[in-house]
Amino acid sequence: MVPSLKEALGYRGCPICWKLDKDELDFMCSLQGALKEEKIRQVLASSNGFCNFHFHEMARLTSPLVIALVASDMIDKEIEKIERETSCLPSRSDCPVCEFLGQRDRFYLEECVALLHESCGQREYEKTDGLCRIHMEKVLNLQEGNELSRVLRHTQLRQLWSLRGELLDFISKGGRGSQRMGREKNSWWVALQKWVGKRGLPGAF
Repeated sequence: MVPSLKEALGYRGCPICWKLDKDELDFMCSLQGALKEEKIRQVLASSNGFCNFHFHEMARLTSPLVIALVASDMIDKEIEKIERETSCLPSRSDCPVCEFLGQRDRFYLEECVALLHESCGQREYEKTDGLCRIHMEKVLNLQEGNELSRVLRHTQLRQLWSLRGELLDFISKGGRGSQRMGREKNSWWVALQKWVGKRGLPGAF
């Protein structure tokens, strides 16, 4: 079985989203320490910084001083551009975190396909909540028209019926009484992720 996805199969929600969430946090934690170095901040400024989502996430993770250093370098660059009269409009960010997540996303998609080609991998996957709609579409695009595509659609349907049952249990209990709840306790979150993927997922709807 594919090692790096295997650990994700033991958690609720989309296994690829789970891995991306972990990678995203690890990468941002390593990056926030490196941002104290001027040369790293200059590279970041040359790519127009982080996207909106990851700039706010970085502000949550790191110190106000690091954000001030990054913002100062970004502002210096913008002043220079305006004084050269090359631009006074916002530039699109080539966010390094988004770029990193895009690379990891492609890696995990390939791993997922490899895992699903193994009979033991398929059996393990069938016990999970399955892929979110975004990753399901991406995997199906890689497998369109073959036997694995049919198996994946059939499994997705069974997983959706199971999740629907959990949601009805959760709703019938008024979303309260977590002591009395089993798997349905987290069904609202699993359903949210099933629909839109992880927060900040590249290529989400």
